[in-house]
Amino acid sequence: MLDRSQLVRELESVSQQLFIDDKPVYDLAKKIWKKICSDSTFQYKVRAVEAPWPVPSWDEQLDKTYTIDSIDTYNLISVDGSQIYPDRHQGVSCYLINIGGVILRYGHAQPVTLFSMPYVFSGEAQEGVELSVELINGKREELEFLIGMQKAIELKKEQPKNLLVLFDGSLIFWHLEAKDPVLKELFLSQYTASLFGLYKERILTASYISSPRSRELVNLLRLQLSDFDPQKTALYKPIERLVDAAVCSFFLKQGERTIVFKNHAHISDQYPDVVQPHFFYIHIGTEIGRVEIPAWIAQDALRVDHIAQMVYDQSQKGRGYPVAIAEAHEQAVVKGPDREFFYHLITKMGIERSRVIYLSQKVIKKRGPSV
Repeated sequence: MLDRSQLVRELESVSQQLFIDDKPVYDLAKKIWKKICSDSTFQYKVRAVEAPWPVPSWDEQLDKTYTIDSIDTYNLISVDGSQIYPDRHQGVSCYLINIGGVILRYGHAQPVTLFSMPYVFSGEAQEGVELSVELINGKREELEFLIGMQKAIELKKEQPKNLLVLFDGSLIFWHLEAKDPVLKELFLSQYTASLFGLYKERILTASYISSPRSRELVNLLRLQLSDFDPQKTALYKPIERLVDAAVCSFFLKQGERTIVFKNHAHISDQYPDVVQPHFFYIHIGTEIGRVEIPAWIAQDALRVDHIAQMVYDQSQKGRGYPVAIAEAHEQAVVKGPDREFFYHLITKMGIERSRVIYLSQKVIKKRGPSV
């Protein structure tokens, strides 16, 4: 049980670190941003530096914005996943991945289709990789992209126009950089294969990141502040707390998007050229979100605009967050009763096959704690 009086004292002890006046930092960052936007040679200076952090490239005026037009008729698919990890206290070694999603058809007779697809795997090693949380998370993400691609191809036969597959999270698989090389190679190839499959079908693909913590635009400020010498860390230390969304707030208004930037993270170099990640920021009113798209879409301004229209419309319908992503999460999430049902079925199947399932004392106590 939480000791609330002690909690108050603990919060008081760190309050100065929690509530910092960032106005001077914002003023400095805004000043530097205006300076680099007015410097026609800035991108050449950036390209001449080997920065230790991802720095984007771009083809238009840095602070140029585009107004997002309204859209009424379109089709959208969103997919999400959740899992039940293996639990040694339950007496069996297996795990479940549940893929949920939604198909929205605006302007059509059948407007909504919901789906949920459970997959069960044994606890044995797969693809030569030992079972781990990283393997299960990677498998879940693989299925999210694969099912998203399959559902989109099916829907294209029915509704070939104005179709978008919208994923939650990043198309830049940053998390794979630090993984075991075998895991990295396994899942990167699977993820990009699904993105390439969507490209071959010319199905619009994007991901949305709410409250993004990305700092690629901030890294441009870092270079300017350090006079393009990243070793001079003290010069850009004041802006270390900033994120790109804060930079975008200097010039981006509600209902607008930024230009498209190309991501240059090391992991992105390993994607097929046509699906290498690009991104733009979008002001939906309640927040500035980040939209990531493959290269083949980034190179077509009309396709970029179309995606921005659908993402913005979804955010307005969802009161600040894309309604399709929220609904896909609801279809995917595995709640407490679902988990209990999963293990109940395993126990029942074990009994039917004359196999004894040994539960740990911890599980037994949780089911019926003594006083």
